[in-house]
Amino acid sequence: MRCQVIFRLVAVLVVGVSLAGCDKKSGSAVVLEKEYIAAREVTSTPAAQESGSPSPTPGVDGAAVYEEIPLRELAEDEIDVDSIVMKKDARGTSRDPRAMIDEQWIVRVQMVADLKRIKVQTDKAHYDKIKVGDRVNVSYRQGKYTGTVWAAEIE
Repeated sequence: MRCQVIFRLVAVLVVGVSLAGCDKKSGSAVVLEKEYIAAREVTSTPAAQESGSPSPTPGVDGAAVYEEIPLRELAEDEIDVDSIVMKKDARGTSRDPRAMIDEQWIVRVQMVADLKRIKVQTDKAHYDKIKVGDRVNVSYRQGKYTGTVWAAEIE
């Protein structure tokens, strides 16, 4: 009996959370920028090495304490794109740190209604068809709680 009540409660919670997760939105947007990123280079698997991220060390009361990473200025041949530092000549090439197995066609748009800027990954046909400054219709999903935009596409 008690197991059935718990099961029903969990089922209701799962359904409620799944229905309340995000909103589908759409609207008119202006194309701000287009960017092509080539497929990444095929390389052999690197040997295991220590990661560059800091590892926690136990503190006095057992809580994890992280070492601070020192900040440095960008070199003259480096740029910051989407919070990723890379060499200027690597942007858009197969050496770009954002490169994946497949080619990417990225269009950055700004919604007309609320001035929200969205990065849309699209196919080559849409990418070739639109130009910077064009108005396009964009549909996307936005998280209700965090406001995160995902699954954006040009209609």
